[in-house]
Amino acid sequence: MAVSRSGKAGLILLGVVLGAVVGGGAGLLGGLAYTELAATSGFEGYSGFVVAYWLVAGIILGMIAGPIIAARRLRT
Repeated sequence: MAVSRSGKAGLILLGVVLGAVVGGGAGLLGGLAYTELAATSGFEGYSGFVVAYWLVAGIILGMIAGPIIAARRLRT
């Protein structure tokens, strides 16, 4: 299946968006699990900051991994 250049760019952009969504969900679950397992303090919202950090880290990693996976899928 031949995909045009603009089609490839659209699929890679879709990979960025989907990667951010999946990474954010994984980061949220990871952050919640970490606060439970490490028993982080709830003082002045510290546990919320920990979850937010994990969420942002997941989004960034997803935005990096998403287009890489999309580009590899387009090559095959």
